[in-house]
Amino acid sequence: MAPQNAKHTLQIENRARLVATGIVRVDFFSEELITAETADGRMHIKGEGLYIENMNGETGELLVKGRVIALSYADGVQPQTLLQRIFK
Repeated sequence: MAPQNAKHTLQIENRARLVATGIVRVDFFSEELITAETADGRMHIKGEGLYIENMNGETGELLVKGRVIALSYADGVQPQTLLQRIFK
């Protein structure tokens, strides 16, 4: 598993190849969405025909191919469940 304080970088080539470093883990993947935890927070990759060609857990490098349509980040704050909000 990549260290939590690993440097996060991102490179997109022609919207068809994405290389990211500092990936802690991949939480979800499909042909339309890949969600990964990075050293800087949660990253969402939206696209078409997406697939993970390589994920190296030791170095934290992720290689994604397919058509990248959008990329966004969410802060490291985890959403609260209904019970967590009620008993806050």
